[in-house]
Parts: sequence; structure tokens; C-alpha cells
Amino acid sequence: MSQYKLNERVIVKGQGIGEIIDIVERGSNEFYLLKVFDKDVQFYVPTANNTSLRRPISEPEVENILNFLGNKDFDQSEFNEFEANKGNWNKRLREYTDNLKNGSIYKVAAILKDLNLAKESKKLSFTEDKIYKKAKELVVQELVVSNNSDKMIVEFEVEECLKQ
Repeated sequence: MSQYKLNERVIVKGQGIGEIIDIVERGSNEFYLLKVFDKDVQFYVPTANNTSLRRPISEPEVENILNFLGNKDFDQSEFNEFEANKGNWNKRLREYTDNLKNGSIYKVAAILKDLNLAKESKKLSFTEDKIYKKAKELVVQELVVSNNSDKMIVEFEVEECLKQ
């Protein structure tokens, strides 16, 4: 039995927003056929073991994310900060990469905020900048779908929050 419905938008962990464009049976297994937005990518995910998918966050959680990004004193208990590995780039890179793949919007927002704060005091390295852009893209995509909003408006809101 499928957990998600045809044409439903889902978060594809580490990829962004996808849409279930078909549910097909192959042998005795059932699969979702997903189309990932902003990419020309389609792939199958088994319906029985779809840990790489989740539903977008709710509207109240959107406000929580924006408050977190814009408030340096925000309660960060839900968010994974990277304080422990501030001095060790290799460990921090591994943590960033793992958290981007994890699919948690809270962890991705923490990466975005962490690198944005670093950007205020230094020029980001090529790899840091790449991770920053990926984290921002994932946050914006999810907020667009969760709030049923326009991408340009959400990008502006995120940028404004990060400036605070």
C-alpha cells in the first residue's frame, strides 16, 4: 500500500522537491516514479522502503525556520549547530554533507545559518560556497512548497532573514 499519492509533492532527501508522477508495479514490488524539480531527473523509489522521502513541513514550521534564520538568539534546540567542529574543517565538511543528505530541513537550515555567519567574517572557500548554495536551494524549495508560495518571494524572505 502506497504511503504517498499520485501527483503529491514530497521531499527527496538530499535532492529537494519531487513529485510522484506515477506508481507502478514491477513484479511483486510497487514503486513511486519521481520527477525532481529544477532537475531533469526521474527515478524509482520502492513504496515499501521509502526512507528517502518525506512530506514537506507545515506552515507553522515555515515560520519556525524563518525565525531561526533571522534571529541570532533563537532557541536552537531543534537545530543541529556545528559548534563542536568549528576548528576542524574535515569533520565539519563531513557533518555538513551528512546533514544535507539526511533531509531534515532543520539541519539544512542550520548549515545555511552557520555558513552565512562564517560569510560575514571571511570569504567562503569554493567548497563552503557550494554547500551554502545547496543548503539555501533546499531550504527555499521546501519553503516554496510548504507555503505554496512563489520562489522569488521565498528567496527574498530567506535573504532578508539571513541579513538580520
